[in-house]
Amino acid sequence: MTSSTRRKAASTRLEPGQHSIERNTPRKRPDGGPYVLDWSVRLWSGALVEKRSQAATVGEVRARARRTAEELLATGGGGAWRSTTKTREYVEAVSRPLIADGSLRPNSKTRYLFALDLLLGDCQAHKHTAGLGELPLADASRFRALEKCLQEIARSHGSETARQARGVASKYILGQLVRDDLVQGNPLHGVDIDLSGGRPRGRARGGRALSREEYAAVMGRLFALDPAEGVEAPKRGRWSLEDRVAKQAAVVDLTLLQMSTGLRLSEALGVTWADTSDRGGQMNLTVSAELSKTHRARTVPVLAGAVADRLRERRDAAGGAGHVIAAPAGGGGAWDRANASKAVAALYQELAEQLGIDLLRTARTHVWRATLNSLLLNAVPEVQRAAYFGHDAAVNRSAYTDVTDTSEMVAAARALTGTTGDTTV
Repeated sequence: MTSSTRRKAASTRLEPGQHSIERNTPRKRPDGGPYVLDWSVRLWSGALVEKRSQAATVGEVRARARRTAEELLATGGGGAWRSTTKTREYVEAVSRPLIADGSLRPNSKTRYLFALDLLLGDCQAHKHTAGLGELPLADASRFRALEKCLQEIARSHGSETARQARGVASKYILGQLVRDDLVQGNPLHGVDIDLSGGRPRGRARGGRALSREEYAAVMGRLFALDPAEGVEAPKRGRWSLEDRVAKQAAVVDLTLLQMSTGLRLSEALGVTWADTSDRGGQMNLTVSAELSKTHRARTVPVLAGAVADRLRERRDAAGGAGHVIAAPAGGGGAWDRANASKAVAALYQELAEQLGIDLLRTARTHVWRATLNSLLLNAVPEVQRAAYFGHDAAVNRSAYTDVTDTSEMVAAARALTGTTGDTTV
């Protein structure tokens, strides 16, 4: 088909058997997510069906839309999905848009989309063998397949992530399959699944924290790390070598920022240079009520002087504009949380291997809140620590304090609160 023919077809009515996939232009989601293509197909009955497809590239989103159009035409539209359809195809066409385009809070969308990726078996940090993505819908909707998938998530990512993945599977996959008449009910409803990940069941008191020595080893390694170390020029794709090095530098600085402030990931990615103040050699960051998970604004100091110096260099390079930890692609905009989380997971795996810290194989960014809280346990009043981390004293005590190792806590807290230019606590 010539280009002139294609342009002419764009202004004509779709005939039975025709679709608008080639007529319409995929668009990049404003949050940095996948490409989105809205299109329609005229069924052989004359009915017009409107669809939306998503994928990482323009070519992939068009290919995915074509496969969906072929299936709609083959089934007459009434049964747009078949039990033999790959689960990944259904999730990308039905489940993911429901989450991405829904009225959820941004943080909830990020968590749910991450859980959806894990259900499909997509994970950079671990090799998932029980993901549902390549299974036909008929197999993926069976209880044993779902149980196996969720228990694998629990082992690799923890019980809370697995429970969230169960909720996402129930509402956004199984619930939609019920609506599409592909299953008669939700096989997960009312059935107990052991999501302890092989750990003793029941919530233990306190979060898990690094020791003072482990904390110092991680910070020292991050300061010694060359962002270009081990980064190879890509053979193809839109990301250059400079982009990859910038990404490594961003995830290192993100980790240093969280290690020395205890900011949540969403807070660390959300603060801008306009939220910082730098007086008398002390750098402070203000977390607005809108950005805070608890909707309470607070101002926190950067506890490690060397980290503050590192951030000042980043600020000067950015001209004092944009986000403190901006998207590696440049421009000073926000770094997509899902992409940042994947980069963090990969960095923590490297640190775990290099430093022999097993906790970093499974822990994520909340580990720094627990670690700082634990180091300050005996030196700073609980109410003051709770205000610093942005929650009440009860939550602070139950979720962010590791009381399994009390050795040298007072000394660590004194070193931490007295830090100037040191990289250790």
